[in-house]
Amino acid sequence: MAAPKPLETELLISAEKALDQAVANESTLVDFELRLQILEAVSSRFGGFKLSEFHRIFEVQSLKPAELLLELAAPVAAAIENSEIDHALALSVLARETLEDHDRKSTGAYHTDFRLASRLAAMAASNLNFRSKIIDPACGAGILLAAITREVCGMDRSKTTHWIRNGVHAADLSGNSLRAALLSIASFTDDLEALRVMKSKWHLGDSLLANSEIWETMAPGGFDGVIGNPPWEKLKLSKHEFLKARGNNRHYGESVEGFNEELFSKHRNEVSTYAREIVDRYPKLRNGEPDLYIAFTELFFNLCRDQGTIAALLPGGLIRSQGTTAIRKELVEASRDISLSIIDNRSRFFAIDSRFKFLAVALVKCNRSEIKRNPIQLLHESGTRNGLQVNGRATIGRKSLSDIRPDLSFPEVRNAQEWQLYSKIMKAGQMWFEPKSSWKPKFCRELDMTRERKKFVTVPAKDALPVIEGRMVQAHRFGVKGYLSGAGRRALWEAYPVGNSKLRPQFWIRSSDIPQRSYARTQVNRVGFCDIAGQTNERSLMACIIPAGVACGNKVPTITFPNDPSEDRLLVWASVANSFVFDWMLRRVLTTTVNYFLLQSVPLPKLTKNGLPWKKLVSAAKELQKLNNVGATEQTFKRMATLRCEIDTEVALAYNLNLEDMELIFRDFPILDRGQVSLPHEERSTITRDTVLAAMARRRENSDAHWTNRVEEAELLGSKAYIPSEIASCCTVNKETGVSVNE
Repeated sequence: MAAPKPLETELLISAEKALDQAVANESTLVDFELRLQILEAVSSRFGGFKLSEFHRIFEVQSLKPAELLLELAAPVAAAIENSEIDHALALSVLARETLEDHDRKSTGAYHTDFRLASRLAAMAASNLNFRSKIIDPACGAGILLAAITREVCGMDRSKTTHWIRNGVHAADLSGNSLRAALLSIASFTDDLEALRVMKSKWHLGDSLLANSEIWETMAPGGFDGVIGNPPWEKLKLSKHEFLKARGNNRHYGESVEGFNEELFSKHRNEVSTYAREIVDRYPKLRNGEPDLYIAFTELFFNLCRDQGTIAALLPGGLIRSQGTTAIRKELVEASRDISLSIIDNRSRFFAIDSRFKFLAVALVKCNRSEIKRNPIQLLHESGTRNGLQVNGRATIGRKSLSDIRPDLSFPEVRNAQEWQLYSKIMKAGQMWFEPKSSWKPKFCRELDMTRERKKFVTVPAKDALPVIEGRMVQAHRFGVKGYLSGAGRRALWEAYPVGNSKLRPQFWIRSSDIPQRSYARTQVNRVGFCDIAGQTNERSLMACIIPAGVACGNKVPTITFPNDPSEDRLLVWASVANSFVFDWMLRRVLTTTVNYFLLQSVPLPKLTKNGLPWKKLVSAAKELQKLNNVGATEQTFKRMATLRCEIDTEVALAYNLNLEDMELIFRDFPILDRGQVSLPHEERSTITRDTVLAAMARRRENSDAHWTNRVEEAELLGSKAYIPSEIASCCTVNKETGVSVNE
């Protein structure tokens, strides 16, 4: 998916054009330097200081006379004033060093959007005043420092000057970034001495490796506030990112030709050496792959004094990943107040996938011996044109969280009702590895689609097994799509209607080329699921029985249950995994990939093997397998929908849910039934929801016929339940023959 253009780029397009015109016809060597000097001139216009004196104090070799720089700066300043962004924040945006995609991947740096900067500053400022000392240890162009300066001091120039002289501290690897931060902050004051004193305390270098004496000199006893948007990147180097960093415009998974193994090995060793040094300094990195933001979060706690404030933008993995357990416990146990805002990128904060989720975190640090710790505030926020708005809020008690999530991972619940439902399901279910559990799965990624790619063949060969890719798997269905042509992300696939599944792979692999650890697995039935998913997808988890005689790529992890390898257990697991209840729970912890840790954090219902509910699930799932290849007819669609509804109802009852619980769950699936006919005066079809709720009402002996009437009316209009939108057109039936028009 293409990365969106950040909104602030549009809002500052006039200022950017004015700046481009000011540096037009200059050589590349002086282009960026002249940009900075013009922006310093813009800053002097807002701050009121003398530009030539500023250049003298900060040892800037002026490329043009101050009067000419100020003249060139005039249209830029006017454009900033006409934009919707505070002048100091706009200056920070315009003064940034350009980050290409490979720069972001290699450094983990993503420029902070002006709206996020203002929101984070507001979250931190309630515990600060103009006498406080704050630091951003990965400040970039200083937009967070500018935002919190405005938030704490407002328009009071006297307070602002005191704050700048005594309280504003920064560190960064880039001298140009520190210079950009300086000109941004300078736009608040005409006191050059205050700016000089402030800048003299800033640190140029790697904050993660800085000596403690550096920080102690800045703020003996710790800072009153730590604010930051640290790098978000794992300390490892893949061949894909190595090639991208060298200008190779490629898609992930494409073949690698002419690869320089020696140079790659050298760079990978450099990254590994740095990672080891970072892990030695920040022990909370030791469980899992070293990630820069975890190290920085630990640094934030080290820098902040007791009763001080930490405010940071961090990836969503902080609240859900296995590798962040240690830093998450620090977050919960060493803070008095915590506010966690979950935000996605649909409002174009960053030049990354719009589905990407991240956090705005604010807390008041406390000593671990302090008794009073307030409940956690979990917010859902979205961007507006000028800021953020809160769309959901849940209050979560710390003990309540630890009782149902011992690793302190946070479910993404949006209100008290969802938190109550989530807690109810957690308590009603059983974890996969409980002592008495008979599930205890064994996971496997049978083939690596990159590492084994050179062993793949594109035509059937003797003793070769079909390679199964994620798009070929859907709920209760194997062989949903067939390969047509093309390669990588540009490959074309054909979708097959319900009842007409086929096995038509893109690749095969010879048995002798299958990794030894995986071969035996390919000879038995197992369950598998597509691990590419999302909270806002039509469905998040899609699982099915994987038959013997095929090998699954890494996007289709497979599961066996060694304690009970029976087919019945596979069928029951597939039934639970494809249910709306399980899907709803998974959406509370999911981003874009279903990993083993997240999957196993969702409890399974307490089902007694060979009990009546178990037998019903086995029977329904077994019949669904048979119907996959009987033909795409009206009867097939109807019967498969009936069976899936029976499964959803049985699973919901096994979790001890009622009709109201299921109504709440279905609110999380707003794009179900696209392609189906809606009821009169309604915007979209709800045939699947209504079918399940009608069944739930019957099972709970509810006499209300509301849902049943809705189903009957929708079916008369031609709506069909449980038809995925991507194959809805494939499931159009000829009214005379009763057979899919695509057959």
